[in-house]
Amino acid sequence: MDAELIEANDTEVTLKRADRTAITISIIKLSQPDRDLVQAWLHERKQTEKFKPGIVPDVLGEAVDLLAMIDPAKDKQTGKWQRDANAIMSLGSSRARIVIPHPVSGSYQLRLVAQRQIDSGSLNIGLAVGNRHQVLAIFDYGRPKRSGLAWIDGKNEPSNSTFYRKPVFTTGRESEIVCTVHNSHLHITCDDKTIVDWAGDPSRLTLHPNFRVPSDRLFIETLFSSFRITELQYQSIHESELSRYKPRGKPTPAHSVALIEYPLGHGSGFLAAPNLLITNYHVIEDAVASELKIVFPEQRDSPKVHGVLLGDVDRDLAILSVQTQQAPLAVAHDGHSPIGDSVQLRGNPTMGSGVTLRDAVVKGTVRSMVRVEGYDFLQVDASIDSGSSGGPILNELDQVVGVIAMKATDEGEKWIHESLARLDDSFKNKPRHQAHQGIAFGIPGQDLVKALDHVRGLTAQQAGRNAQLHENRVVFKRLATLAGIRLLEANVNVPDVMRHQAARVTATRGADDLLELIPAEPARLLRAALQSEGPQHTVTLLQQNMDEHLKTIRSSPYLSQSTIRDFHALSQRIKAIEQAAERPGTDYLRFSATMMRLQKDVTRLLSEVKQEL
Repeated sequence: MDAELIEANDTEVTLKRADRTAITISIIKLSQPDRDLVQAWLHERKQTEKFKPGIVPDVLGEAVDLLAMIDPAKDKQTGKWQRDANAIMSLGSSRARIVIPHPVSGSYQLRLVAQRQIDSGSLNIGLAVGNRHQVLAIFDYGRPKRSGLAWIDGKNEPSNSTFYRKPVFTTGRESEIVCTVHNSHLHITCDDKTIVDWAGDPSRLTLHPNFRVPSDRLFIETLFSSFRITELQYQSIHESELSRYKPRGKPTPAHSVALIEYPLGHGSGFLAAPNLLITNYHVIEDAVASELKIVFPEQRDSPKVHGVLLGDVDRDLAILSVQTQQAPLAVAHDGHSPIGDSVQLRGNPTMGSGVTLRDAVVKGTVRSMVRVEGYDFLQVDASIDSGSSGGPILNELDQVVGVIAMKATDEGEKWIHESLARLDDSFKNKPRHQAHQGIAFGIPGQDLVKALDHVRGLTAQQAGRNAQLHENRVVFKRLATLAGIRLLEANVNVPDVMRHQAARVTATRGADDLLELIPAEPARLLRAALQSEGPQHTVTLLQQNMDEHLKTIRSSPYLSQSTIRDFHALSQRIKAIEQAAERPGTDYLRFSATMMRLQKDVTRLLSEVKQEL
């Protein structure tokens, strides 16, 4: 079979036939030389699949069974505890605390499986952070139930940025809690749902003086409840970029909201986790990572952008991997944004004439949750301008409850204007911005949380694949735009003598297989427009570093060889069209045949590349 290898693993290979259809077969059906070829291909790809820093998964050490170490008689501090062969259980005391007899240091992960026995009370976990500091993770305390970290900057969980308002446990059902602890970053999940994601200087964390627990020990306590704990494991973390993450200062909106700039556009963004920058997808959809300039207030240097880890076109949401010590903003992981709450919107709006306001703050009020073009959005009473796209919407605890979405705001204003016009004819003739002023839409916080959890679950290989796919799409769009511009230039640049030939030829033999030329006067106007400063500057930007981008594509482990060849061929056809535009000659039939062939090739190549991307 004449086919190209496009994907493989240890058990099967995917091949693309000459007709571009794909087939997947078991590797055991291949001949030995073909198996050797597959193994060499896999080895080469593994060598090139490196993406760092940004998202680098934690490398965990051997699991230690902490549950087996605990002796309730020796290790309890308060309350009543008992154990059987498979579990330990607190027995409903007002406060029952047990210290785990195993020292911890550095970065680690604690995994706990617990079941609440009665429908009241809370479970708390004492964590050691940064070798000298401690903090209490609280789950389902009080009425209504709340969770978070206590204490941060001397504030308990209802008053700090980790406040989580929704119930965590279901009585009678086992839940898995995973606490991932680095020197300056804590990530806590329950049944794979993020409850706490905190980053900062560990000296900001304290434990109430009533707790007398050594600083290198973990502990568990229950308040006015009974919990049965069936699994308790500890694993040290040997390697992670977060182990070396040292944020500067406290996370504040004034410092963690950034201006995003590149030659073809700009917008806003903000850090929502260490080294993860949030923005709207349309802000960065036309930029490769190397072009993006991220400007934080009071920071002289722009952090390096390693790639786009998530680009959700439909949701208009993007997550970028950046390298910065800037502390991230807290996210309301419970998605809490009740109607009537006061919020603030931060961004970098454009005021016209090249003026951009840095870190502008607009106050607003959450009015409703609306559906625009199939997606839910927060509707906020606030006036925002272009350039604020991708900025955060924050509640009273400076938690992110939404992402400013200018595209949704434009659609929302259109929708409101049309609705008002149906109610009252006087609105039909009013400009849209006069029909309804002071409206903004935001991507809800719960959608941001899902996106962040998705990105955290990426392997280095998946992160690299996503980043490279975005780069490839940007290069593809630029080539497609250049092709259109060059084809138009070639058409309008033909001399008048050729236009006279075209008129005579098409009058005698028809124009089905011939290039239709734009009439002389419209061609003159188009030629002048294309040669003006604006379009020429755009062409220069589209061509900038194109050879370097194509070189990166040639070595990409995430594209088939046929698509890599198509990228190269597309670039060559565009150069040929550019040469034809510069020297069209005087022979219409020859020029027409050349341009029709190049146009057909470009159309085919664009279709084939787009199909894979």
